[in-house]
Formats: sequence, C-alpha cells, structure tokens
Amino acid sequence: MSAFFTLHQGLKREGPGDEESLAWALDLARTPVRARILDAGCGPGADLAILSRLRPGASLVGMDLHAPFIDRIRTEQPHVTAIAGDMLAPDLLARAGRFDLIWSAGAAYGPGVEASLAAWRGALLPEGAVAFSDCLWRNTRSPAHVRDFWAREYPGMQDVPGHLRRIEAAGWRVMGARWLGDAAWQAYYGPLADRIAALRPGADAEMTAVLDEHQAEIDLWRAHGQDYGYYLTVVVPA
Repeated sequence: MSAFFTLHQGLKREGPGDEESLAWALDLARTPVRARILDAGCGPGADLAILSRLRPGASLVGMDLHAPFIDRIRTEQPHVTAIAGDMLAPDLLARAGRFDLIWSAGAAYGPGVEASLAAWRGALLPEGAVAFSDCLWRNTRSPAHVRDFWAREYPGMQDVPGHLRRIEAAGWRVMGARWLGDAAWQAYYGPLADRIAALRPGADAEMTAVLDEHQAEIDLWRAHGQDYGYYLTVVVPA
C-alpha cells in the first residue's frame, strides 16, 4: 500500500465533492448558523474547510479511520475536533455528542448505507438530518467493461430507485436529492491526474501499477461518466 499512499499524499480530496453541492445540502437541511456538524469519514478534511466557510459559527467534528488524515486536520484546522476511529462506532459517536447535521461524502458505501444510517440515527439532535453521497448507476444499460469495473469496486451499487428503496426500508425520509456535477468530480480527479503525471518519471513497477490503475479510473469517468455518478441525498428519520 506504500505506493497508494505516496500517490494520495497531500491531495485535498479523496473523492468527488465541491462547495456548491455542500451548500445545497446545508440549506435544504436548514442547518443553523451555529450548528453542530459531524463529517463522518472526513478524509483529509476538504469538506471541513468548506463547512468552516459556509457555517463559520458551527462546532465541527471530523471522524475518519485513517489516523494520518486526522493528524493532518489537527495541524491544518485546529478549530475542528478531529477523532480517529470508526465513524459508526457507538462509543466514538457517544463521545462526539449529537448533531444538527451528519455529513458523509462517499463514505457510507463501505459499511453499507443501512448500517451507516442505523448508527447515525442516535447521534442526531431532534431536528437533525443526514446528508450523504453515494455512487449510483445513472444508466442501467452501460457497457460491460464499465459494469465490470464497478462490480469490483462497489458490488452493492444501486440505481436511484434502489437507493431510495433502501433508505425508506431503513426508516428514513428523503428531504431532497441531486446528482453531483462534473465540477465535483474534477475537484478530485484533476489534482489526482496531475499527481499521476508528476510521479510517472522514475516510477518503479509497484508505483507504475498504482498509477495505471488510478489513471484507468479517471479515463473511465471521462468516457462514461454519464453512466454513473455521485448522488447526494438529505434524509431525516421517518
């Protein structure tokens, strides 16, 4: 994994996202100015920085399993309470308190949407909401090689109807939902592509394999981004 972390070291983002989509979710959820907000699976803290601008009076908590991300947030954003650990762990959530908004960008797919929503329910304040993005199919007839890629990366990937059924079955109500635009993908893939190009000269076999794998992912989106996308959903307990 050393080549993987070398590639990702210093990147601001570990997945698609942008300020415009985050602002939309905050407004839809009616998140107050002085809210308590948890960024669950916060990565290196790009969205925490945006939240600091959009809700400067908020109390922010970032939680991620990867300790180096948490160390980076503590250095770069000392106003944020940064917690290393499982974003679904009951003890960590209890220690963090309760929130007006739980934000999670592309992190719920690992443990599963149902498990994530179940864990976060008890961490919400009475009028609180969860806003999370998940990768979904936009086109049920996408080419076989696109299907094969996502079968490896995200075997449980849904289309929009399946996604909404899963949320409803978990006991939540959808306030609103929207696709992330191309700018959100470029915010991740643009710097990643630049980093790949910078590391190409002199890369050993391990690094070359990692660079090729990530470049193939970028190329797939550039050619077939109309077939899948990140879907941002704001939900409240039903």
